[in-house]
Amino acid sequence: MNDLEYERTIEQLGDLREHLRQLEDVDYMTATYKGYSSSGLTLDEITDQMTDINESIHILEEKLENDAEQY
Repeated sequence: MNDLEYERTIEQLGDLREHLRQLEDVDYMTATYKGYSSSGLTLDEITDQMTDINESIHILEEKLENDAEQY
């Protein structure tokens, strides 16, 4: 992975973590209380998104870890 790819991966990882934080701290709590989030997602849809984002985060973290081992 070159420097540009590394920076893009770090940026993407940060964006995913922020999106996950938003889902956990705001949307999940709102959907738990009201039955839906401010964007209209149900609790099941939010938990599905959280699972998908966690998987994507894990993949990117492994990619970064494997890249660090190559150097």
